[in-house]
Amino acid sequence: MAMRNPVMAMLACLVLGLAPTKMLADDLRIAAWNLEHLAEADDDGCVGRSASDYAALAGRVAELEADIVAFQEVENAAAAHRVFPAEDWRVELSRRPPPNRSRACWGRPESDLGHLATGFAIRRGIDYRRNKDLKALGNNVATQRWGVDVTITAEGRDMRLLSVHLASGCWGQEQDADNDRRKTCATLRVQMTQLGDWADERREEDTPFVILGDFNRRLALPGDWAWHLLSSPSAQFRLPTKGITARCDPRFPAFIDHLVAGGGAGA
Repeated sequence: MAMRNPVMAMLACLVLGLAPTKMLADDLRIAAWNLEHLAEADDDGCVGRSASDYAALAGRVAELEADIVAFQEVENAAAAHRVFPAEDWRVELSRRPPPNRSRACWGRPESDLGHLATGFAIRRGIDYRRNKDLKALGNNVATQRWGVDVTITAEGRDMRLLSVHLASGCWGQEQDADNDRRKTCATLRVQMTQLGDWADERREEDTPFVILGDFNRRLALPGDWAWHLLSSPSAQFRLPTKGITARCDPRFPAFIDHLVAGGGAGA
C-alpha cells in the first residue's frame, strides 16, 4: 500500500483481545487503524491508491481476524467497504459534515485533502447500537474530528467503544515547548480533558469502555501530561501500548495510536 507521509507510515494497527465476552469466537477482538486518507476512488485523495493497494489493505484486515475495527481517515462508507466488504461488515461513520473548503495534499498538490472521518467496521452478527457522536472533540473547528460512539452488547452486558482521531502536531514532550505547536498542544489538552469527562460518565454508569484510535500523542512515555489528564490513580485504566516498542519505522519508536480500556474492560 502507498505510504507517503512519514508520520502516518509508522501508525501501527493495534489489537486488544477482551475476554470472556462471546460474539463470534471465544474473545471479542478489537482493533484500531488509521487508514491514511482512504478514498473511495482509485488514485484519489492524498495517497492515490491503486486497486491492488485496496486489495492489500483488505487482506491485512482479513489477517487481523478482528471483530471490530475503529478506523480513522476514511472518506465515506463506500471507501470503508473497499477494505471491509459489505457482506461481512457493517460500517458506522462520523456524522461530522465534510469541510466546505478543502486544501491541497501535502506532497501531492494536484489532489485535495478530502474528508477524513472516524468510524467503526463491525462484523455482521455482533449486536450494537449507535450513540451520539462525541461532537465536542471538534471544538467547533471544521478540521477537528468527532468521536464515533457505539455500544456493543453481549451476554446481557454492554460495553462502550469510542473511535477518536485527535489534533495532530503535539506528539511528545519536544513539541510542548515549541511556539509553532503551542496552539495544537492547547487543543489536544482540551480534547484529553473531554475524553476524561466521557470516561468518567461511563464509570458512573458502571459501563466498561474502550477509547481507541489515533491520539496523535505518545501516551505511553513516562510522565506524559496527556495521559495524566485522561487517567488518574483511581481510574484504573489499561494502556496496552505501554512497554511495547513500535517496529514499523526506526524513526518512530513510540506509538501515537492507542487503546485505552477502563471501567472493567481491561479485565
